[in-house]
Order: sequence, then structure tokens, then C-alpha cells
Amino acid sequence: MKQKNIKIIISAIIALIILAGIVVVNIWRFNKELQYENGQSIEIYLEQKADIAKIKDIVNNELGTKNKVQTVEIYEDMVIIRAQSISEEQKNNIVNKIKENYQFEQTAERTNIKTEPETRIRDMYKKYVIPFIISGGMIVVYMGIRYYKKDIVKVIITTIAIPVVAELVLLSVIAITRIPVGRFTPVLVILTYIASIMHVINEIEK
Repeated sequence: MKQKNIKIIISAIIALIILAGIVVVNIWRFNKELQYENGQSIEIYLEQKADIAKIKDIVNNELGTKNKVQTVEIYEDMVIIRAQSISEEQKNNIVNKIKENYQFEQTAERTNIKTEPETRIRDMYKKYVIPFIISGGMIVVYMGIRYYKKDIVKVIITTIAIPVVAELVLLSVIAITRIPVGRFTPVLVILTYIASIMHVINEIEK
């Protein structure tokens, strides 16, 4: 009886987390890493290998810490600076301060501020959807074959339901805590899926 009550409490907590996650996503959406949000950027061709740490300090002084500085090109001689907004004055100050440390031809006047569109969640992860569905389907088939002597319908439902609930909880926690969705989110999804399948196996073999 006590164990049954614990399961009811856990189920209620899970349901509340998922419900809260749905509310947060519908009102505020997911918090995404800067490179996936609406923003602005400038490109500076340094004509020599960039010292990212030094440039980052300059950018932080002008734009605050919520920005992204990265090198492009094979020789790492061009930097892209991205932030939610960059004014003409900020752009000019950044380019001129970088020019104090590097000798390059590009001027502040010839540096354009580009508007970067938001990347939708579906576009960020659509390449993972089909492989995830295929691997999930293969696992369901495997579980059905491995445990065919048990209640196969229950095995299949459990194999599908527990990972789905686990992923919903993960996404809800990400939404509620405002953890930025980005490059490492698929890793969390995969780890959660593996952990949930291990839990399914443990439950079936009890």
C-alpha cells in the first residue's frame, strides 16, 4: 500500500512538471542559445589569426556578456560577433578597439550590421527526428521479441510510454528552468532515452 502511494505521488509530481512545462512553453517559449535567436552580427576580417579571448574582452565591454564571438575561415582570420542588438556606435567602438591590437584594412564604416533571423526549434533538430524514430521503433521490436513470453502488449506500451514521459519531463524542466536549448540538447535527449529504456528493462524483469 505504501509503495502504491509513493507511485501515485511520483506520478502526480511528473504530471505537474509536464503541465507547468506546457504552460511555460506556450507563454514564453523555449529559451534558445544566442545563435538561434533573433539578433544582429558583424564580420571583421583581421587578415591574421584572431586571439578570441582578447576580442571577447573588447566585445564584452561594449555589448555586455550575452554575445558570441567565433572565428571563421580555415585560417581563423575572420571573426563573427553576434548579439541581440548592435548599435552603430557599438559597432564602431568594437572595430576601432580591435584595430588597436591588429593591423587590418577593414574600417568601421565598411563594416555592416547584419540582421540574423531566429531559427525555429523544428529546424534546429529536424535532422535527428527520422533516425530517432527508426532507432526507437527498432528498440520496441527488440523488446517485443525479447520478452514475448511476458504480456507483450504491456511490454510494448511500457517501452513506448516511459521514454515519452521521460522526454516530456526533460523538455519541461528545460523550459521551466530556462536552460538554453542548443547544441547539447540532443545529447540530453539521447541520455534520457537510454536511461528510460534501462528503467523499462528493469521494470519488466522484476
